[in-house]
Amino acid sequence: MTSGTVEAEVIELEATLGSRFPPRAQLIEVSGQHACARTTTAVSCVIHAQARNELVAWVQPKDGALFPPDLASAGVDLDVFVAIHVPRHAGPFALVRAAEWLARSGTFGLTVVDLTDALPPGSSVNWQGRLQGVLRQYNGRILLLTSNACEEPSSGPLVGLRVEPRRGPLHAGHFEVRSRILKDKVGLTTELATDLAWTKPIAPAGLRGAS
Repeated sequence: MTSGTVEAEVIELEATLGSRFPPRAQLIEVSGQHACARTTTAVSCVIHAQARNELVAWVQPKDGALFPPDLASAGVDLDVFVAIHVPRHAGPFALVRAAEWLARSGTFGLTVVDLTDALPPGSSVNWQGRLQGVLRQYNGRILLLTSNACEEPSSGPLVGLRVEPRRGPLHAGHFEVRSRILKDKVGLTTELATDLAWTKPIAPAGLRGAS
């Protein structure tokens, strides 16, 4: 989420999933390509986790997509939000390892890991198995951001919930975001097609009146 990128206000995930916010001890994947509202959806999860008084961390490559003013405008409490910037040369395994360390602390209810550049090479069972074991032990959630297209497999067999959000056109400072669940091992509905209402659009000021 950068100052030069048009982004919608974070979606009201409660309105979409009701009281069924993704349960703890789960790997969640938010996937998609191009203007798919991955970051918007992840920020929504951050806000709802903070509303439950859960600490949240976000792990991304150095110089990644996060833009703090946009996060604050969307409703993220930056005072209790931890961003970890991993050197790009360290590769995706370093991102996963950082998420594992955070989960092992038992402090964070939600950790977002930006794997949109690349997934760790080799078998996903190895690194996802380590994450899943830590989540079960410390009762947290890890949300993986990936660039897999909907027709491609998920990032691994241990993902409990995979969501593909899609962003509609900008109209009067708002975006419509519709999300479809591609994989569900946690008992949520198979498709989400709710028209979502925005309260604080964060599109750049010059575009807020555009259609």
